[in-house]
Amino acid sequence: MKEIIQTKSKIAVVLVLVYSIVPVYAATPWLRVDGNKIKDPAGNVVVLRGVDLMDLGATELWYGGAINMIDRLTDKTDTQGTSPGWHPRVVRLAVYPSDEGDFSSPFTFCPGSDDYYNNLLRPVVDYCASKDLYAIIDWHYVGDNTWGKVIQTSEFWEYMAPRFANDSHVIFELFNEPGNFGSSETNRWLSVKKDMQTWINIIRSYAPHNLILVAGPSWSQIIGPAATYPAEGNNIAYVAHIYPGHWNSGSSSWYINHITTCAAVHPVFMTEWGFSETARYDLLRGTITDYGQPLMDFIEGLQISNSAWIASSDWEPSMFWWDWTLRCGEGEMGCFVKDTLYLRRNDDQPSEWLYGDLTYDNIIDVDDLYKFCLIWLEADYVNYKMLDLNDDCLINFYELSSLAQNWLEEIE
Repeated sequence: MKEIIQTKSKIAVVLVLVYSIVPVYAATPWLRVDGNKIKDPAGNVVVLRGVDLMDLGATELWYGGAINMIDRLTDKTDTQGTSPGWHPRVVRLAVYPSDEGDFSSPFTFCPGSDDYYNNLLRPVVDYCASKDLYAIIDWHYVGDNTWGKVIQTSEFWEYMAPRFANDSHVIFELFNEPGNFGSSETNRWLSVKKDMQTWINIIRSYAPHNLILVAGPSWSQIIGPAATYPAEGNNIAYVAHIYPGHWNSGSSSWYINHITTCAAVHPVFMTEWGFSETARYDLLRGTITDYGQPLMDFIEGLQISNSAWIASSDWEPSMFWWDWTLRCGEGEMGCFVKDTLYLRRNDDQPSEWLYGDLTYDNIIDVDDLYKFCLIWLEADYVNYKMLDLNDDCLINFYELSSLAQNWLEEIE
């Protein structure tokens, strides 16, 4: 009874204040899967375009800091190339596991410790939100069999899912590039799917809304069988990676067929692509004409979201030179990525989230008010800090007045 009285008194006060508050919206609303498309709460098709960061720990400790890198990638005054500034809508944050043989991170997630989350991942993810960026948390195994990493990956998502469950801009990429070698493409996919389902179930037990990205075997290239044998659950998209050595090979139709087959049924998100004519590895050598532009035309035709690998002056294919100027020209991807993001800056963008829509149905009503009051009464700021409009670490009359104003706007 005491809680009911408290709730009614708060609502009464807020109705006095309500008309002095302007409706508030979020630039990174919750995304959902509808058929083979990613959509915002209003039903608009969304295509996210952006850039991948190298291992987050290495970026932070060896390459000038993750916040500095995000500032570089969102600099609206950067005139390199043919565009007047940067306009990504998503960044992919690679988290290399401690037992990943491809690279030994100087700072990564360790089970039982909050250090990585508190001192690196959470601050960077929050900074992405301040920049109106979606953030992909990418658990970055490279070519490992999923069945050999079930425990490690389960520990990671058991830890991360509840901590980011109420961040509308956070996307979970379960396992970067599975190997999972087997007797057939379908069997290889089914072996990946089995373990991916374990991690999907873990995440959904804590985080019902975040978009989940699921990769296929053979380094995220066998995704066609997912059209027939999809993972179970909601808000799932499938990951494709394709480089010049795939696109320009005699087997290019094989790679393209996997993407088009999956994209006909489910959303596809290309979380890696890139090129440099001077790269050390044949797989990465390409140009704008023979790879970059044809690939962009292909994925834009299918409304496939994408993020370019990689914002680095060291890892390949590099977007930057050592002085952090962009690599530009026919055989380099730096200016091409920036210019492409600029050209597409207004295309397929999400409409802003209506503040207080806690049931994610694009309407503010009594169900949202009830949930809001429960959060307030429980002082559950940690899990719902997205509601904190004035950064005072409280959810109170100020926030409730904005919810009520948006409710009245809907009624009118």
